[in-house]
Amino acid sequence: MTRLILLLAAVLMSGVLRAQHLKFMGFPIEGTLEEFAAKLEDGKGFKKITRNGLRGTFAGYNCNILLNTNGASANKSDNIANITVRFNEYEIGSIDIFHNLSKWLSVKYGAYDECQDYYIKDSNGDYKISINRVWCNEYGTIVLNDGGNGGKCIELIYIDRENTTGNNEAKLLEDL
Repeated sequence: MTRLILLLAAVLMSGVLRAQHLKFMGFPIEGTLEEFAAKLEDGKGFKKITRNGLRGTFAGYNCNILLNTNGASANKSDNIANITVRFNEYEIGSIDIFHNLSKWLSVKYGAYDECQDYYIKDSNGDYKISINRVWCNEYGTIVLNDGGNGGKCIELIYIDRENTTGNNEAKLLEDL
């Protein structure tokens, strides 16, 4: 009986200790760049346009997706760490995209944790206000950027905590 209890405890603990990942379009952000790209191609109909870029539809909008790794060269074998979605085909309606995404992210993840306003310099040398809205949970961080005063490129970034920082907190604290 004691062995059964210990075995059951070990099984339960292994499930608790397994890495949890932020999800993107229903897929945990894990695996290699190639594996994750294949999931988006097969499961969501995206088309690969570069080694780490895809084109398709996200939340009803046409977009480009960039898959990023922690590797310096973004090799096909590197593990995926974050994903950037760019809605750059909607210059006129970009502020609507920003507000719609912000609303739906708040429905799914709750109120955003942080709103960052900062100035950016555009190509004409003029300064514009840019807004980041940030949602954080135990699996990672999601950042929505308006591109600066309804700019030309709304970006939505999913950053997986496990693949970005891993479980090596002692090493991180040493670096800081």
